[in-house]
Amino acid sequence: MTSKFNTKDVAKASYSHYLKKAQECFHAAQHSFNGEEWNASAINAIHCCISACDAICVYFLGKRHSGEDHNDAAKLFQSIKNDDEAKRNTNRIIKILRIKNMAEYEERLVRKAEAEAILKDCERLFDYVKKQIGRE
Repeated sequence: MTSKFNTKDVAKASYSHYLKKAQECFHAAQHSFNGEEWNASAINAIHCCISACDAICVYFLGKRHSGEDHNDAAKLFQSIKNDDEAKRNTNRIIKILRIKNMAEYEERLVRKAEAEAILKDCERLFDYVKKQIGRE
């Protein structure tokens, strides 16, 4: 399954770098949300999820997604485990990535309810990733 899209081999030890990026983006998303900066909160939550996805893929597979379609990153993530919890988190990634283009590039602003939902999904995904790699 992992060979159907672009990946890059990464030394397993580097997973912690992606985890740190995810943590920093998560903190920024929370801070922005608390400051009623819905756009910044959503964008940072999205990037937290991308880095968290990279962290778990590097940890378990020694590779990360390197193509332009972030949905392929969700497919790579899904290749790690095939249980209900992994499927729920794959769906979270897909749901969050659907908002990426709008939040980053379109003229429409992110609404409070959208930022809140993205942050909630982001937190659940990030908690799952940390649990799976033993960094709770």
